Amino acid sequence: MSLCELCKLQAPDNTCARGNTIPKKMKCIDFTPGIERFCATPGDYAGKKQIYQMAVFFGLTGKELKRVQTM
Repeated sequence: MSLCELCKLQAPDNTCARGNTIPKKMKCIDFTPGIERFCATPGDYAGKKQIYQMAVFFGLTGKELKRVQTM
C-alpha cells in the first residue's frame, strides 16, 4: 500500500495531481486524506477512532496522521 491510495490527489492513472512522485515512505508534503479512501462503502464508517486505527495500521505518523485526525 502506498500513501497515494489514501490521498484525494491521486489521479485515475495513479499519478499525483500536483505532479509529486510516488513516495516510498508514508510521508508526503501535499497529503490530502479523504474519508472515501478509507471507507469505500459509507456504511462501513464507524467513527473517528476507526479511521485513526486504520491510519496507524497503515503506518501513518507525524503530519500525515494529524491530517487524518482533522479530516
